[in-house]
Amino acid sequence: MRVRDVFGGLGAALALSACVTQNAQHQTTTFLDSYAQAQPTLASFRECHGFACSSSSTVSLSPQEWSKVVAVMRPPAKDAKAERRKISVAVATMRMLVGAKTGTAVHQWTHKDREILPNMSDPTQLDCIDESVNTWTYMTMMERGGLFRFHEVAKLSNSGGLVDPRNTAVLREKNGDLYAIDPALVDAGVPPPVIPLASWMTEWPPDLSKSDTPKTKVNIRTRSAALEKPAQ
Repeated sequence: MRVRDVFGGLGAALALSACVTQNAQHQTTTFLDSYAQAQPTLASFRECHGFACSSSSTVSLSPQEWSKVVAVMRPPAKDAKAERRKISVAVATMRMLVGAKTGTAVHQWTHKDREILPNMSDPTQLDCIDESVNTWTYMTMMERGGLFRFHEVAKLSNSGGLVDPRNTAVLREKNGDLYAIDPALVDAGVPPPVIPLASWMTEWPPDLSKSDTPKTKVNIRTRSAALEKPAQ
């Protein structure tokens, strides 16, 4: 695991909208270039945690663990909306499988009422930078594994102002529509909302009635190697 100054990462988040050239959907590779592993594989991929990727772990999944993700996506969805629902559950499944190895498959106490509270140096907690980079990694592995029929993984997007920046992973439907998939809005094990990106960017708190999200919770029976939580 490598550790970097969390305040430097948060400073980058605050400055992102002002310092990076973006398209109308505020899409950028800034955090992917800084934190993501460009070619994630089952044998080795990077997981961000601790807020602004202040900590990261190198993770691997066994074929048996990956089969749990594949099972969510099978049989293939018949349309794009159904596939988004499957992808949401698959992302939640990955969060729990990976979190059992990194210690992050725990209650996200920093997530409250669709906002994220200060971290207090807890490496088990995830902010929107961690969540968006990790979700991009999960979905990239799924896409490259042939699990998507109607979507492809797009660049991250961001919105908000200097005091309330937010970031999200993005799915692109093959007809061009963009969707935010944002685990920072829910606790561990809960399928993240998949919201039209335009709505996610302009409405906050987001209108979750517009999301394609199953009403379920993922429970993965696996041994957890929890990180030690600092005294509060």
